[in-house]
Amino acid sequence: MNGHDIICPCCKATITVNLDNGNILRHEEFKKGPAQFDDFLSAQKSRKDAIAAKFEESKLKSQTRLKSIEEKIAWAQKREQE
Repeated sequence: MNGHDIICPCCKATITVNLDNGNILRHEEFKKGPAQFDDFLSAQKSRKDAIAAKFEESKLKSQTRLKSIEEKIAWAQKREQE
């Protein structure tokens, strides 16, 4: 039996294929180990930091937009008075 192991790039499963006729001889699903708690905490911390940064950016954009709207209103009122 002439077989070759291939690892699927999507699901990480191992597939053994017969090189003579192309038939699949064996399929082993990728067994993912339990998640590490420290990895989970660091991922949540980085996620929290990213969300806080996006919030601050949104707040600054909102303030800039409000200032621009106030300037347009003041310009329109000045023009109306003239």
